[in-house]
Amino acid sequence: MNPLAELNVVAEIDAQKAIIAAAMESPLAYDLASAAGLTPDDMFGDSDRMLYAAIRDSREAGKHVDTITIASELRERKQLENVGGLAYLYSLPGFVPVCPSIRTYVQKVRDAAKKRRLINACEATAGAAYDGGNAQGHIETLKERLLQIETDSQDPPAERVLKFTDQVLGEWERMADSPEGLIGLTTGVECVDLVTTGIRPGELWLLAGRTGDGKSSVALQAAAENCRADIPVGLFSIEMSKADVLQRLWAQQGNIPFSCIRNPRGIGKDMRLRIQRAATDVAMWPLFVVEDGAITLQRLLAKARLMIRQERVRLLIVDYMQLVSVTAKEERERLTKISNALRSLAKETGVPVLAISQLSRPKDGNQNQRPNKFSLKESGSLENDAHVIVMAYRPVDQCGQPTGEDELIIAKQRHGPVSNERVYFDSKTLTFRERCQGTDARSQRDR
Repeated sequence: MNPLAELNVVAEIDAQKAIIAAAMESPLAYDLASAAGLTPDDMFGDSDRMLYAAIRDSREAGKHVDTITIASELRERKQLENVGGLAYLYSLPGFVPVCPSIRTYVQKVRDAAKKRRLINACEATAGAAYDGGNAQGHIETLKERLLQIETDSQDPPAERVLKFTDQVLGEWERMADSPEGLIGLTTGVECVDLVTTGIRPGELWLLAGRTGDGKSSVALQAAAENCRADIPVGLFSIEMSKADVLQRLWAQQGNIPFSCIRNPRGIGKDMRLRIQRAATDVAMWPLFVVEDGAITLQRLLAKARLMIRQERVRLLIVDYMQLVSVTAKEERERLTKISNALRSLAKETGVPVLAISQLSRPKDGNQNQRPNKFSLKESGSLENDAHVIVMAYRPVDQCGQPTGEDELIIAKQRHGPVSNERVYFDSKTLTFRERCQGTDARSQRDR
């Protein structure tokens, strides 16, 4: 070990002794250290780790703490000699600092612990790489370890409301004075925008539905409308290829029958020009697409943060959640991890996330059974994590054909009302449109 490293270790150990001594003497000192996020695992060396764990457990249990009681606690754990015996405990009062300096010592200890974890993660990954295996797999493992270190080290402080009142009030006043009718980003469907006021910064929106109900179409409408307004959008297309995404957007942009794009043989010159014009328009949009049918949660989060930093993306779309790869024992746990991560991503970056979720078909085979938020009960914490849940509902007639009486059901809105919005799905252009009051659904569908 070089002299500088030795000096750093000595300083860290002295800081640890100061924290332990103060925590033994004062409940306030322990509370300051605990509130700053210090845990026994942050301590360097087994002896201080065991000692601080004994102090923590005694304080949390409401017991009286001093040198004698901690010595008794360690003796019961058969750890007293491991920490240096009574001689070490009686030497600690000489290290007691004043309480305000506790935070400084905690910061020093936690920073050193973070560095150790970083070194261990890199060494473990390097060792695994030397042993063989796939390079991408090692990269993903290292990313996961680094993300865990970053997450564990976050320490949001408590703030008096006076400190952030001006900022919140200023943002509210800017919204109140804005001439624009919509506060958040558009969903691409006007009636949904009116009820929700749009997709707000930091929110997680869940767009749910059964197979073929048009979930991806709503998501692409949101992407298209925002891109037209020059708002950068990031799209994780896990199910569809980039070509599928692009061709659907051509249909929406040019109001073009999708069948002409899917099967262009025999189309006329005018239609060909319309498609080319739509393709040219869409090519200029600030839309960034990641096509990866086997994307892991860690890679998705990393790419999302990169898009936000480099491309200034203001809306993220994930199509769809069930296809994101993450390690878990069961499906419920898997989806819980994904929804928690997406919610945290939105909150941390301020960029809203629109995530698509697949719903299973009703067990009784009734295609016209209306979905509701309880349909998500077996999908982990999706219902709890989402700020807004929108469900696509497309009833069919006795022949299995859509009736045109489609709805976008706002099943949950944390800061607003729930409602059933009357829409119809234009299967020619793959677009949801508002259904006019008093208009026959079938005639509107067949236009």
